[in-house]
Amino acid sequence: MLKTIAGIWYSAIVIAVIISVALYGPNLYLDYISWAQATTYQRIAIPLIFITFVSFWLMILEDFFEHYQGGKKWLVGISLFLLHWLAILAYFWLVVWPRKTPNPELS
Repeated sequence: MLKTIAGIWYSAIVIAVIISVALYGPNLYLDYISWAQATTYQRIAIPLIFITFVSFWLMILEDFFEHYQGGKKWLVGISLFLLHWLAILAYFWLVVWPRKTPNPELS
């Protein structure tokens, strides 16, 4: 039951993020310089999205280990963990790096 509720919550957050990015653009989440300058929406949405994604990922990983029937469970688990690191690299290069690089259009 808890996993069903978490799945519905996760789906709702993903849909809300997709709709907000479609309506307002990705800068809705990325246009602040520091947390002190973040809007109220950003101060609520960013931690909520982070907590939702991380907690759901951990729950799915736990569910995988609980129900996985195939061989080499440790290999598949390590692969899932390493994919997590690839996501971190993608975030750094696609979000953080462009934010730190001077944008000539804004000058």
